[in-house]
Amino acid sequence: MTMIARAASLALLAAAFGEPLAATGQESFAGAYLAGAQAAKRGDVDAAASYLSRALDRSPGDLALGEQTLLYLTAAGRLEQAEALAERMIVFDPTQRLASLVLVTSEMRKEDYEAAARRMETAPAAFHPLLRDLLSAWVKAAGGDAQGASATLDSVEGPPVFRVFAAYHLALLSLSSGDATAAAEAFGRLSEDMPRLGGRMARAEAAALFGVGNTDEARKNLEAAADRALGDAAIEADLALIEKGEAPPLLVKTASEGAAEAFYGLAAALGQEPDDRLSLVYARLASWLRPDLDEAKLLVAEVMEGTEQFEAAVRAYETIPPDSPYARAAEIGRAEALFRLDRADEAAEALKALTRRAPEALDAHVALGDILRRTERFREAAAAYDAATTLAEAAGRANWALYYQRAISYERSQQWEKAEADFFKALELEPDQPLVLNYLGYSWLERRERLDEAMDMIRKAVAARPEDGYIVDSLGWGFFLLEDYPAAVRELQRAVELRPVDPVINDHFGDALWMVGRKREAEFQWRRALSFDPEDKDRERIRRKLDVGLDVVRAEEAAAKAAPESPRAADGG
Repeated sequence: MTMIARAASLALLAAAFGEPLAATGQESFAGAYLAGAQAAKRGDVDAAASYLSRALDRSPGDLALGEQTLLYLTAAGRLEQAEALAERMIVFDPTQRLASLVLVTSEMRKEDYEAAARRMETAPAAFHPLLRDLLSAWVKAAGGDAQGASATLDSVEGPPVFRVFAAYHLALLSLSSGDATAAAEAFGRLSEDMPRLGGRMARAEAAALFGVGNTDEARKNLEAAADRALGDAAIEADLALIEKGEAPPLLVKTASEGAAEAFYGLAAALGQEPDDRLSLVYARLASWLRPDLDEAKLLVAEVMEGTEQFEAAVRAYETIPPDSPYARAAEIGRAEALFRLDRADEAAEALKALTRRAPEALDAHVALGDILRRTERFREAAAAYDAATTLAEAAGRANWALYYQRAISYERSQQWEKAEADFFKALELEPDQPLVLNYLGYSWLERRERLDEAMDMIRKAVAARPEDGYIVDSLGWGFFLLEDYPAAVRELQRAVELRPVDPVINDHFGDALWMVGRKREAEFQWRRALSFDPEDKDRERIRRKLDVGLDVVRAEEAAAKAAPESPRAADGG
């Protein structure tokens, strides 16, 4: 659009809104707009919504600014304001996507399904094809056209993920109308593209299987989903119902709840994509349609946390009521956000309180172990993982990751025999798991034990994960310890290329360079390692190497190791 045409458009729209564009106030507009753009850039959607709304007040006919403002109002959960703005914008552009989406959501929220159907029929291009089909199916079901709703879902085309969504919603629609057989058949088709279900899909499938009398498979599938989740209160509650011979609850009973499920599902799928704003938009629309959909609130908090809006994440986690099946997950998420705000002690205390309130909660013990391990409280971390492992074993759900994390905590707290046993147990449960192979192999190398077996393990780990700089570093350091310095240089250089800002890897590379006579390059790598904030003991050793060289440091360390222990040191004096 030319500047003249743009100016004419602004004037026309401003006149239509009854708010003339004043010649004054341009500086205020620029300030509000720039502040909004900066807030948007750092992921602060609430601040972006506020500033852009103020800018739009000063330039109400700017359609591009209106679209931006609508996006951030919706992402911030300010849906009443978003609805009012969408109604203004749709007058001038009936195909504007987000405005159409907000208004259809509002209509379905009010159960005005005829209006929603008309809007989608009038401007079909305003909706993503998959979302349009899902919403259309629920609108038809609300109008009593179950056959038309099924036909709409059966006709969904596109990549496998589209078919998964269509089959899932067909199953939900069938369950909501009392047809468990059709729901089970839909899940059978869904399994062709997605054999392992988790979360809400696993729960809905269990309801369908229970409804057709296949209780054993319903239980088995839910137990498998619980194993993968390492604790999911909603799945556990459904399992408890099945054990008592009671049916799991229906996830969706009405068309508006079905639409909320569509928005939530897309939000969860998009949560893995770079554009987190769209995920937030869909999650907010899901919550607007269905305020009791705590999974959507949880997803909002997780997206906030993922964009490093940790204060906002804490507030979002706190919106989930304490009697919700997702209250536990919310408290775990809140603790993680507190940890990221450098409030590690508060995070640990919150999780300790959670484990006291829910001692059977596997995920709470795991989360506590994770926080304690990351703050180097390794003995406490081992105790937390021990509680989690005991719970998993008692439920018949032993998991390699629990043994691996406990083994790390044992190893770092100087309990090697326990650590080694846990590493072996992890490999028994998950043979050739590269993380376990790498850690156990590296530990043996550091202890100068079982060197050939250690190198074989690390080579196998590198073959499985060749782009993992930490594992490649283990291989290079193994060659160093075996005094094959040219091979160490080769592998450690590759590790540095994969992880260029890791202090340990740069330090290792410097040592290898020194041993092949490339001393100036070695000193350069040690200085790089210092610039990446190494641990205190490593920092002291690197500085000593820069002062006197690696040869002297190694000789000093060998002499200290060979020196007899003093009587006072031996008896702790």
